[in-house]
Amino acid sequence: MKIKVEITLTIDEYTEDARETQVQIEEHIPEGFQSLDAWEQNVRNIGFRSMRTLFSSGIELYEEKILSEYIHKDSDCHTVKRGLWEFTLKTALGKVRFLRRRVFCNTCNQWITPIDKALGLHDDEHEKATAGFKELSCLCSVNQPYRQAADTIRHVTQDPEIVSHEEVRQIVQEEGKQVRKREEDDREDAVFCFVRAIQNRPDRAPPSSGSLFFRWSAERQLYICLDGTFVRSSAGKNQFYEGKVGFICTDARQSVGNRLTITLKRYISSFQDTYVFGGRVRGQALRMGIRLYREVFIIGDGARWIREIREQRFPGTIYILDWYHLRERLYSALKLTLPNDETRRNDNFSTLNSYLWRGMKHEALQALRELYIKMLPDVKRGVLDQPEGLRELIFYIKSNWEGIVDYQDMSQKGYLVASSLVEKAVDLVVAKRQKKSQGMHWSRMGADNICALRTLWLNGDWKDYWCQRKEKAA
Repeated sequence: MKIKVEITLTIDEYTEDARETQVQIEEHIPEGFQSLDAWEQNVRNIGFRSMRTLFSSGIELYEEKILSEYIHKDSDCHTVKRGLWEFTLKTALGKVRFLRRRVFCNTCNQWITPIDKALGLHDDEHEKATAGFKELSCLCSVNQPYRQAADTIRHVTQDPEIVSHEEVRQIVQEEGKQVRKREEDDREDAVFCFVRAIQNRPDRAPPSSGSLFFRWSAERQLYICLDGTFVRSSAGKNQFYEGKVGFICTDARQSVGNRLTITLKRYISSFQDTYVFGGRVRGQALRMGIRLYREVFIIGDGARWIREIREQRFPGTIYILDWYHLRERLYSALKLTLPNDETRRNDNFSTLNSYLWRGMKHEALQALRELYIKMLPDVKRGVLDQPEGLRELIFYIKSNWEGIVDYQDMSQKGYLVASSLVEKAVDLVVAKRQKKSQGMHWSRMGADNICALRTLWLNGDWKDYWCQRKEKAA
């Protein structure tokens, strides 16, 4: 069985005389139609080979146009064509090979390949791939390890030799850096707009409907939830890097089926220090119009870096220590301190839990101090002072004093008092990709770059980003 395809390519938008070329693709299938599945695979193989031929033929036709109009530096340059140079390009269709015409300028004594500049081709390995192939590589890598991503790419492109897992990793790392640069540009733009808005409106009245921030202004509360997780470091055994994740949302909800979903939300991530991450969170909050909300809450598990970000980047906001972390810390401390006295442990837990739930932190702290003093004669001081023990719990409460609120009252009024949203965000942004296999080890930069791409995907900015990348490539 033979399959024959004829295609005519024409370029007529630049010159009066249209240029065209005939592309003839002929394929032979010895076995013919054997089964539906076999035929599907045969047609798929033919389709990809045909697309590669069409791709290279189009480039050759375009090169003819470039050469017909080519001037090296000025009209005094005398150029002559001197041979062909094969080039291999990785595309979403597989590897495509085509010949490039080399030109020698006798005036400048210089070799030139005119099509390179027109197509943005370079000898650098990172540039021997189209934006479409890079997008495919990143898309496969954000949800699976690099080796599996390379296998997927080979299957999708029907090219068993198109890429290795190391080449995929390099592409992802480069694109991750580009995403972080884009985030930084957006942050600087948000800060500029914020300062400009204040300068133009000293009374701090809400901006007009044409403002960048207006579409976010209908809600009453803005929640900035922060948390972190650790991934294994490639630096050595028992070494870890902390990935910081932020989740910003409003109190607006919409009904989808039988549940309510968050209307407006954004993810932020970083494996860099607190200063860098805090800047990203601040920039995203500004883009969401933070100054237009009546109440802004910072919710976290009590980690010091979370308090630092609030103090440095969000002064004046309301801090809420996550209720479930506080409750868990209380239970763990009592269990460590009273491991063999279940009745006494439960009584103390019930009393202290009730105090904290109702925001009675003075009473809770006093009860913990009294319990600590009472137990000194009965147990060794080391038991009380051990990690996550009673003494550490007292310090934890004092450190997060401002964040311990009347959880009962706030919960009844519909406020968020737990960081479960950001814990889910941590799982989506970091854990699912970087912790699902115990054998995974990361450099700090490598973890940050893959995290940047996952954040891009979760925020719904993937299509916009790659459209911009392809426009720049063009």
